[in-house]
Amino acid sequence: MHSRQDYLEKKVTHREYYAQFVGEAARSAAESLRKSIAGSSDPHFNDIPLQTWDKLGKWIMTQETANKLNAAGDGDSKATRVCILKEAAAQLKETC
Repeated sequence: MHSRQDYLEKKVTHREYYAQFVGEAARSAAESLRKSIAGSSDPHFNDIPLQTWDKLGKWIMTQETANKLNAAGDGDSKATRVCILKEAAAQLKETC
């Protein structure tokens, strides 16, 4: 597991760090945006409103995800949830 400190010290990339928290709930949430994700022209999906990511974020924080975040020395926040969701979206887009 990559720690939050590893990420802050740039020992792992943003994608590597947040990919470890992508679970079934995040994949399912990203799937609900499949058309928007496939049509996105922004590498960070910033052409999909932040409000959309925030709304979906409340559905992805499972106990498993919370445990992984805790083990990495991180915590739950809207920003963390959005990063996890956007990583799930990036993984989905790679398959589109």
